Amino acid sequence: SPKPMFSANGINGDMNVTLWPMQNGILHYCGFQVLAPQIFWAPSHIPSEARKTLLDDWRKRLQGLLGEEPLSFTSMDCFDGEGFQLKPELHEKHATKEFGLTVGIHLGKPIPPHNQMKAGV
Repeated sequence: SPKPMFSANGINGDMNVTLWPMQNGILHYCGFQVLAPQIFWAPSHIPSEARKTLLDDWRKRLQGLLGEEPLSFTSMDCFDGEGFQLKPELHEKHATKEFGLTVGIHLGKPIPPHNQMKAGV
């Protein structure tokens, strides 16, 4: 799909929100270190030279994959042990910040930009 389809106003919604259940709820929860996704927007609708560039970029990324920093997620010790709610002191700490902690723990604020994707992906 074209990138605009996965925007906050697009038919599929924000790509970060789409990725959140898989990245946090499945992979991170099971103990995986989650790397930023490699997203190719509408590859069947771009010229073959552009597709070749995407594949070259993918090849380069794979060569350095072991050196990549994983995405960060809110650790379990940030939540209480009873209702699994964000600890009050952390909620207060982030009360004045522009964005929430993550896509899932957004604290009623705007989702942090590129939270589940790295900028430029």
